[in-house]
Amino acid sequence: MARKLRKIVIAYFLVIFVFGGTVADASVFTNKVSETEKVVAPQVIHKQQKFKTDSINEFVNVLDINLSNTYTKLEIGMSDPLKLRNTTSNLAKAHSYEGHQVVGAVNASYFLANGLPANLLAQNNEIINYGILGENTESPTQNPVAFGVSKDGTAIADEFKTNLTFKVNGQEYKIDNINSERAQNKNVLYTPVSGTTGTNIYGAEIVVTSATQNTNELHFGDQISGVVSHVTGYGETGNSQIPADGLVISIQNKELAQSLKNSVAIGSTIDVSLSIDEKWMDAEFILAAGPLLVKNGQVNISMPTTTTFAKSRQPRTAVAVDATGKKVFFVTVDGRSTGHSNGTSLTDLANHLISLGATSAINLDGGGSTTMVVRNPGDIYPTIVNKPSDGYERKVSTILQVVNTAPKGTVKSFNINGIPSQMMVGTSANLNIIKVYDEYFNPLTIHPSDVIWSVEGNVGVIEGGTFKATTVGSGKIIGEYQGVRKEFSVTVLEIPKLPILLDNFDTISNWSKDTAKADALITTSTTSEPTRQGAGSLKLSYDFTTQDTGTKAAYVVSKTPIPISGKPLNLGVWVYGDGGKHWLRGTIRDVAGTKHTIDFTAEGGLNWTGWKYVTAAIPENVVLPIKFEQIYIAQPNSSLQNKGNIYFDQLQAVYVENYEEPIYLDVAQSHWAYSSIKNLNIQGLIAGYPNGTFKADHSITRAEAAVIIAKALNLTASKAPTFTDVSNTHFAYKQITAVQEAGIITGRAPGKFSPNENLTRAEMATILTKAYKLTGTSEVTFKDVTNKHWGYPFIQTLIANNLTSGYDDNTFRPNGNITRAEFAAFVDRVNEK
Repeated sequence: MARKLRKIVIAYFLVIFVFGGTVADASVFTNKVSETEKVVAPQVIHKQQKFKTDSINEFVNVLDINLSNTYTKLEIGMSDPLKLRNTTSNLAKAHSYEGHQVVGAVNASYFLANGLPANLLAQNNEIINYGILGENTESPTQNPVAFGVSKDGTAIADEFKTNLTFKVNGQEYKIDNINSERAQNKNVLYTPVSGTTGTNIYGAEIVVTSATQNTNELHFGDQISGVVSHVTGYGETGNSQIPADGLVISIQNKELAQSLKNSVAIGSTIDVSLSIDEKWMDAEFILAAGPLLVKNGQVNISMPTTTTFAKSRQPRTAVAVDATGKKVFFVTVDGRSTGHSNGTSLTDLANHLISLGATSAINLDGGGSTTMVVRNPGDIYPTIVNKPSDGYERKVSTILQVVNTAPKGTVKSFNINGIPSQMMVGTSANLNIIKVYDEYFNPLTIHPSDVIWSVEGNVGVIEGGTFKATTVGSGKIIGEYQGVRKEFSVTVLEIPKLPILLDNFDTISNWSKDTAKADALITTSTTSEPTRQGAGSLKLSYDFTTQDTGTKAAYVVSKTPIPISGKPLNLGVWVYGDGGKHWLRGTIRDVAGTKHTIDFTAEGGLNWTGWKYVTAAIPENVVLPIKFEQIYIAQPNSSLQNKGNIYFDQLQAVYVENYEEPIYLDVAQSHWAYSSIKNLNIQGLIAGYPNGTFKADHSITRAEAAVIIAKALNLTASKAPTFTDVSNTHFAYKQITAVQEAGIITGRAPGKFSPNENLTRAEMATILTKAYKLTGTSEVTFKDVTNKHWGYPFIQTLIANNLTSGYDDNTFRPNGNITRAEFAAFVDRVNEK
C-alpha cells in the first residue's frame, strides 16, 4: 500500500505540473512592463509585477517581508484537523484574530490524496507530520529541503537531515517514518494517535509500553525509553494496538523482522532517539517542500532541470530568504492563462528570486494550488490577489502566513463611503466610515458621529450623519478625526427631466444568465428579431419545463452591477413579451449591501405579446448609492411553466413623476391619435412592430383588425374556420376564427377572408357596429354612400353614436382604406362609450 501511495503522489505532481505545460527555453523576467507596491503591514510590502517577453506574459505577486519588525511574524497556517484541507483564503481568515492579524499568505505544502501534507511539518520541535520523500527524478521532494524560522528568529531555506533510530539489545536501527503506511523495507514508528498500526502480516512489530514520556506528541530531541511488551513475527497477524503509554515499531524487511522476533525478549528495554541537524533544532517551525531553488545566491535546483516538472511553464509558488535571514519573499507566478500569465520554469523562477535579493529559496506546491492572499489596509481579512489556473481557489493542506501582532494604535487613515460622487438636488445619503486603520495598518472602527463633518462649496448640509444635496454645483464633504482629515468630492445635479440610460442592450458583454430549477440562454437579437431601438436587444430564451418542481426562474445578471445616479422614482425597461403570464422582477443593491427586489409586473403580469414599457418603483428604504444587479422572470404556477423567448431593450432610470415614455418611436405625443393609440397599447389591444414602430399612417389589414377586435372582446373560437386563405400558421388564425364565429367579420368572397388586404372604411363601420352591438340610425347623407350601398346602415349607426361625421366635402369614402391610427381612434371611442 505504501508503494502504491507514493506512486499516486508522484502521479499527482505530474498532473498538476505537466498538464497544459509548455517547455521553457529562455528567461521571461527580463522585460518588466509594470510594477505596483502597497504597504500592507509594518515593513510588509505587496508588489505586483508584469513581464512580457515576446509572446510570453508573466504575472507575479511578491510579499516583501522584513522580520526585523517587532510585530511581524511568520507562521504555518494549518487546518484543524490537519487532513481537512481548505482554501488559502479561508485558512488565513481562520487564523486571524485581534492581536494576531494575518496580512498575507501563500499555499505551502504538497499534500497527499488523504489530505495530509506530503512532507515534514514541525513547530517548536514538535513533529506534526513527518511525511515522505519522492522516489523518482520527477518528484520535487526527492531531496529533503525546507523553509522555516530558526531559534534566533532568522529565516532558513535549506536542506535538512533527520536521524530517527531505535536501539534494542545494543543494536541501533533506523526509523524511516512516523505514523505513515509501512512501505517495503521500511521501519515505521506508531504513536497512540494512530490507534492501530493498520499493517498486514508481512512484517514484525515491537509493542512498547511504560514510555518515559507522553508519546502522543513527538519532538526532535526526544530520547524515549520503554519496555517491550509484545513482539509479532513475520507472517503473524499485523495491525497491532498501540498502547496509550507507549508506541509500536513496525519492521517490514523480512530478514530484519525475523531477526528481531528471535532476539528481542519481552521485558527488554528499547530506546528511541529523534533528532534533526543543528541548524533546524529548536526552530519556530519547519515546512518541507521542494525542490531547493537558490543556495548561496546561486541557482541550485535539487532535482534534474531536464525533467518535465522543472522545465515546463507552470504556475509556481516559492519562498525566498536574503543573506541576513531577516528578509523573506513570498512569491507566486500565475500560469496556464494565455494573455495573462504563461507560467515559469524552475530555473527562470530561481533567477527571478535572486533578482529580488534572495540568497536561498525553495519551491512550494504550485500548479492549480498557487494562491496568494493579501490584506489591504483597513480590511479585516486577506483576499486573493492572483489568478488561480483552475479559475477558483484549490483547497490545500497548509499555508505560510505573515502575521501582524501589533496592539491597537491610533488612527492613521480612513475613507468616506456611502455618498455617490454625483447626487440629485433634494436627495440624501448616509455618511459611512470605512477602511479605517492604525499606524500598524490594522483595522479600527470609527462611528460617524465621532467625526467632525463639514461641507465645502455650499452644495449641501450634513444632519445627523446624513448628507443632503441642496444646491447644484461641485463641492467636498470633509471628515476629521483625531487630526486625520479625509475629503470626498461630490457634484450635485438638477433632477433630470429625461431618463438616464443604464443599458441599451446593444451588446450583452456585461450580462450573464442564471437559473433556478430551469434552463436559460441569453443572446443578442439577430437582425430579424425584435429590437425596439439601437443596434440590438437582449434575448432571454427560457425553459421552465425541467423536471424540478417549485418556482422556476431565469435571470439576466449584470457581471458588473450598474451604478444608478441619485435616487430615481422608478426603473423602466422595454420588454417584448411572449404572452407567457410570467412574473417580471429585478434586484438592486444599496451601499449597505442590502438587496432589494423590485417588481416590473405583478405575478402573472407579463401577459402581452410584442413590445411594452414597464416600470418598477424604487423602495423608500434604499441607502444611496444603489446599483442594478439583475432582471428576471419567475413562474411559481406549475401549469404556466412553459418555454419561450422574451427580449429586453433600453433599461433606464426615471426621476420625475410626470415623465411619459413614448409608446412608439414614430408616434409623437403631438400626433392627433396619440391618446387613442396609447389607450389601446395599455389595454394590450395593439403592440406595434418588433422594431418599436406603430406605422400609424399605414393602412390596417383585415387580419390586424380581427386581432384587435378579438382581444377587445376576449373572443375565442370553438370550431375551425372555413376560409381557405387562412392557414393554421397565420399569425391571426385564432382571432380570425373567433370573429368569424361571432359573426363580426365575414369573408370578401366565398371561402376567402383576404387577411392581408386593407380594411375599408365601410368594413370598419360594419365591424364596429356588429362587435359592439351598436344601435340607432341617422338621416345624414353622404354623396358617395346611397341607401343602396351595402354599408349604408352600419355607417348611419356610427353617425347616430357620434363616432364619425365623414369628411368636409360631405363624403364618407366607404371604399377608401382606413389607417392604423384611424382604426385605433374608432375602437378607442367605442370603448369610451
